[in-house]
Amino acid sequence: MNKENISRILEAFAYIAERAPAQKKNMYNVLKVFYLADKLHMERYGRFIFEESYSAMAKGPVPSTAYDLIKAIKSGKELPFSIESPVTLGSNHIVTAQRQADEDLFSGSDLLCMDEVIQLSENEDLGDLSHDDAWKSTGLNSFMPIEAILSTLQNSEALLELHHNRHP
Repeated sequence: MNKENISRILEAFAYIAERAPAQKKNMYNVLKVFYLADKLHMERYGRFIFEESYSAMAKGPVPSTAYDLIKAIKSGKELPFSIESPVTLGSNHIVTAQRQADEDLFSGSDLLCMDEVIQLSENEDLGDLSHDDAWKSTGLNSFMPIEAILSTLQNSEALLELHHNRHP
């Protein structure tokens, strides 16, 4: 993972922590926003927001790099490239923004999809929403194939073709 991707993930932590409902600011809900916003963005715009690999963990899909970063923040370890974290993790794994997120690292459509998932979290359980067929069909603690994730989307055939043409 390069410095730009890590910075985007960290800024997304701050962005989500700033906007999520108080009861949904724990690290697990923050990580679920990644998966659901990535899917929503792919469905609408033909690309993912984050360059992430999702692992099928016991409680749902988990973005691998984001999870490693949030665990490092939680344990107080130095982050890659000596980047300073814009968030802290408190008791009950609550993610708190220490400063405003740098929104310039995201496109308008990126922010729109993250906002939509954050708003959805006010009344919906993101865990339930993330337990889709891609997660169910992947063995526990295994990486979820992109094709499985794309197959859960409305325009899956076109997106699968786009994906295969983009990555020969």
